[in-house]
Amino acid sequence: MRYRIAALTGAVVAGAVVSAVPFATPASADERGFSVRVSAPGDFTAGRSAETLTAVVTSDNRRCRKVRFVLLMRSRIDAGQYRVTRVEEDGPFATTDRTEGTTTTFVDNDLDPGTSCRGRTVTGRWQVGFEGPAGGDVQFEVRAFDEQNTLLSSAGANASVEGEEEEEEEERSPSPSPEPSESEEAPVEEESDQPAAPIEQERTADTGGNNADAALIANQSSLLGPGLIVGGICVFLGVMLLIRLRSRARRTQMADRAAPTGFYSSSGNYR
Repeated sequence: MRYRIAALTGAVVAGAVVSAVPFATPASADERGFSVRVSAPGDFTAGRSAETLTAVVTSDNRRCRKVRFVLLMRSRIDAGQYRVTRVEEDGPFATTDRTEGTTTTFVDNDLDPGTSCRGRTVTGRWQVGFEGPAGGDVQFEVRAFDEQNTLLSSAGANASVEGEEEEEEEERSPSPSPEPSESEEAPVEEESDQPAAPIEQERTADTGGNNADAALIANQSSLLGPGLIVGGICVFLGVMLLIRLRSRARRTQMADRAAPTGFYSSSGNYR
């Protein structure tokens, strides 16, 4: 009975504290000297393990303040597909969530264990996962409040969720067949015999003409040797004949030049 009363009292107190924090109202101007930096994965896949969303609060003020984090998720994906767990170093951190339209708000039930001071940061972490077949875009916004529920600063990040249906379609879709290479296209072109026949005939005719020319050149080459020998012999004989005729003519001239001795007397008288 005592535990039930304590639990009921804690729930009432948490509800009163959370109700004082706006769930989906637009964020007002940031408190001077505070800033929030949000880091989130760019892509989520439904059915996969959860990814970590991180928000870091920094301060330039001399006054230290406790921080309460509020996470807003805006998406057309059904809120029932969200799996969001606020975590600290010692494990899960209790939150209260509420969905209005396409916005789901997660509010810390207690103040963060850290304290925001100059030169000291406060970090909030959420394990975010998605289930179900649908996918789409999601927008994260983290707001940091102090213990009086005054908005200190806010920041956001965007991500996309790939649904299970999209992943299954990608796995079932056949991979595009590779384009045939030039070496594979060559046999297809050679299947038709009719266009290739004229080409083969031209090749045969060219081959026959080349063979005839080669035979003629071979015959001419075989006759060239004997012809040169015969021609050389004829030239030699002609030269020898000219030399012989010339020597004969020279002997005749020498004989004609010799004076006759039978027509003159030694005394020089005539009869």
